[in-house]
Amino acid sequence: MVDKIIKRIAEWKDKLLSYGGRLTLLKSCLASIPTYMMSIIKFPKWAIEAINSHMAHFFWNNMEEGRSKYHLAKWQLMAQQKDHGGLGISDLQDMNLCLLASWISRYHLNDNPIWKQIVDYKYNLDSPNHFCGSNLGISPFWKGVMWAKQAAQMGFRWSVGDGRRVRFWEDHWFGNSSLAIQFWPMYVLINEQGKTVADA
Repeated sequence: MVDKIIKRIAEWKDKLLSYGGRLTLLKSCLASIPTYMMSIIKFPKWAIEAINSHMAHFFWNNMEEGRSKYHLAKWQLMAQQKDHGGLGISDLQDMNLCLLASWISRYHLNDNPIWKQIVDYKYNLDSPNHFCGSNLGISPFWKGVMWAKQAAQMGFRWSVGDGRRVRFWEDHWFGNSSLAIQFWPMYVLINEQGKTVADA
């Protein structure tokens, strides 16, 4: 993926482009190249840093050998939204996290797709829900989803129903956060950690 982006940049004559032209190419072409791969695997940190570095060099017209130019702003600032002083370029790590977390929403949209049945069977996600899945012996795809679920879990609020799929202490189903967070001093003392609402 990194090589593909480098090859694409090498084909463009960046010295003939204005900053606006380079920004348009960055947002419309370069930042969208890794989108598909980011939706199915967690990108390693080195790959994201390498891609960001090459995109920054392209934007600041620093791609020719033997020539070095100062970058007038850090990449983290450029990747912010325009409302916050950035240029609106996609932050690849945030995009990777969001695309992988979207599989959790797809998982709940429909009960019948074959891929959901396969994932349930392979990773035993019904005991009691997918936030309890083990990270041992899982595929790179599901490892990425499990990484994203840690961030997504903070935004989920469970509808209890029969209480068999919602953990009493660990899942967010009452109040502004999980009961484990609301009543931490009590949670560390109890023996019922991991129990469902129905069991409790």
